[in-house]
Amino acid sequence: MPSPQKPLRVWEPILIGLSAAVGLLVGYNIQFGSNAESLFKSEVVSNLSNHQQDGRIEEVIRFIENTYVDSIDTEEMSINVIDQLLEDLDPHSSYITASELTDHQDRMKGVYRGIGIETIGINDTFYLSGIIPESDAEVKGLKSGMIIDKVNDILVSGQELSFDSLRAMLKDDTRETINIDLVSVTGEQLNRDVEIKEIVVASASESYLIDDKIGYIKLARFSGNTYEQFVESMERMTKDHEELDLILDLRDNPGGYLPEAIKVLSQLFPKKDKLLTYTKGLNREKQEYRSTGKNFYNIRKVAVLINNYSASGSEILAGAIQDWDRGMIIGEHSYGKGLVQEIFPLKNGGALRLTVAKYYTPSGRLIQKSYESETNEFEADSLVVKSKLLAREMPSGQGVLPDIEVNKKESQDCYEYEYYLDHYVIWTMHRANSMQLDQLPLSQNGYEKFVSEYIDAELMRQVSCQLNFDYVVSRSYYKVTGDDKARQTILSENDEAIMLALEYIQNPKPTIALLSNKD
Repeated sequence: MPSPQKPLRVWEPILIGLSAAVGLLVGYNIQFGSNAESLFKSEVVSNLSNHQQDGRIEEVIRFIENTYVDSIDTEEMSINVIDQLLEDLDPHSSYITASELTDHQDRMKGVYRGIGIETIGINDTFYLSGIIPESDAEVKGLKSGMIIDKVNDILVSGQELSFDSLRAMLKDDTRETINIDLVSVTGEQLNRDVEIKEIVVASASESYLIDDKIGYIKLARFSGNTYEQFVESMERMTKDHEELDLILDLRDNPGGYLPEAIKVLSQLFPKKDKLLTYTKGLNREKQEYRSTGKNFYNIRKVAVLINNYSASGSEILAGAIQDWDRGMIIGEHSYGKGLVQEIFPLKNGGALRLTVAKYYTPSGRLIQKSYESETNEFEADSLVVKSKLLAREMPSGQGVLPDIEVNKKESQDCYEYEYYLDHYVIWTMHRANSMQLDQLPLSQNGYEKFVSEYIDAELMRQVSCQLNFDYVVSRSYYKVTGDDKARQTILSENDEAIMLALEYIQNPKPTIALLSNKD
């Protein structure tokens, strides 16, 4: 899935190159079989035909290695050949190296080894931009905005280190703890021993009650612990409430494990055996996924928020809600990724991520948009299907079209324009020696000057975005400082999609009536 260039923000332990391509790593179907803990298919790719095993590619590489005028890296050459083969198939099939596979598995399980920080880089300096709740970093008093000066007595600040180098220092597999020197926003120097341990990444990244009857859950991805975190969020919100309306925010959610998306989706349908999605492919039999009827919560109205970056599992969930006229889809057109991938380990420790099937919504919509490669061209389905209850017409091949479309303020340009706001807030904190919002000289002109001077001299001239700067910079400030309550308040009062969801939920008419009126 294409996304704005975002070179400076990473989860501390996640491989940089992998995280940049996360949208293409998700949405595949994992056949768990009898081992529910297995994340990958157990068999190694070895059942190739004689024609496929004739060794032509290997023969050419070996011939080049033994004959070429200069020395070459045959491993890199082999990977480039494999990449080209898979790129010729479709946008989502690819090769995963052995190191990427380990990081990918950790990311998709939702657990990684680290100290629990998020970092950004500005010029030659790394700053803490987020602290994972309940991590040892939080226990030891690390705060957003702090500069990483040294790690294990090795100077970091001013050394122009890469993120990969910093990452290796922060998750050193030979250590149980790391010693880290930091400089606070006010200039105070600190030294801490921080334990390296397993950190749970929240895929249900935000959940709270907007009022006594309306809950909000943000699902960042569908990783191996998403359903568990969804249930925990619902438990907290329904503790004193027998029933609840729900806003489910899938904006920027690139997908993930299909079983996790299905389990979340099943909680939104009280009746058993409702078709939620199905998959099929040339070498894969049709497989249906249906609701279990085992609901733990009385969820009334459902509003699902999507945007252009909602893909794969997000589209499965939104498509099923829309097909069954179960709730209101609000936002922008979704991405349009209707291809199912599986991971096939290889003998060299790497893996193939290969498209094996397409998925369809309950009404038979194929979500996948058109694409073209060197050897394969796919023309999106042009069928128009009808929803299950109201027979509303819905086109195939265009992702999921929202029932209520927001004004497209969050365009590609706006994503690129807003991306460095966290950097700007932290940079300004250090210049002002303060973390107090009313003491920070934050302005749109100041932000554009900061980006032009420290990040990308051309970016501000290349993008055009109309926005409420006071709102978006305040949103970034509350995010950086960890003030969730203040951030939630300004989101509810300024986020257009959330405001439209509240308007729909607070309307006394039932969902069926409101959807009928839209047609």
